[in-house]
Amino acid sequence: MFRILAIGIDAAAGAVIFIPLFSILSGWLLKHRNRTGKILYMLFAAYLTSVFSATGIPWFRNVTTDLSVNLIPFADILNSPSEYIKNSLLNIILFIPAGMFLPLLWKEFQDLKKTAAFGFGLSLVIELLQIFTFRLTDIDDLITNTLGSMIGYFIANQLFYVLNGKLTAERGNCKRELPILAGVVFLVCFTVQPYVSEYFWELFIY
Repeated sequence: MFRILAIGIDAAAGAVIFIPLFSILSGWLLKHRNRTGKILYMLFAAYLTSVFSATGIPWFRNVTTDLSVNLIPFADILNSPSEYIKNSLLNIILFIPAGMFLPLLWKEFQDLKKTAAFGFGLSLVIELLQIFTFRLTDIDDLITNTLGSMIGYFIANQLFYVLNGKLTAERGNCKRELPILAGVVFLVCFTVQPYVSEYFWELFIY
């Protein structure tokens, strides 16, 4: 419960920064999207903030180097099966929304392979960033996170196939919108978001 609260506070802290920023940029960045599309875009940004919070990307003030790497798939399952299954399920659940947001926002991701590739790529970036924290860089996370994004794709596919006859998305510019969204969210989380999050914690505690 505490971890969920922490992730929620971190996501809110990030949203306080990037929602006004994206609102300012929306006239250029999101000019072809309607209100629903813009809200989905903001929600996806909040989701990425939650992912970065849950996975513990480094903050510029406490960057360190820790080469704790596991390249052997499923190696830890024998050490603690229940804990391994729990962590694997959490990783899968964490990336399910990615597989749902992507095809809704961009037509390019109405292809399962591209959605899975994004899930793998995002997970790979996170695992590489964890080299600069005290967290373990683990190949199992790549597998479970990619699986989660694929499950999310199938959930979105089924839901919106029933509603619309097919999986649809607005004609957003993926090559422009997605890199800017990911880059802004990362920079916010890497720099100022921890300060805002700390302030929110003080309000919550006191």
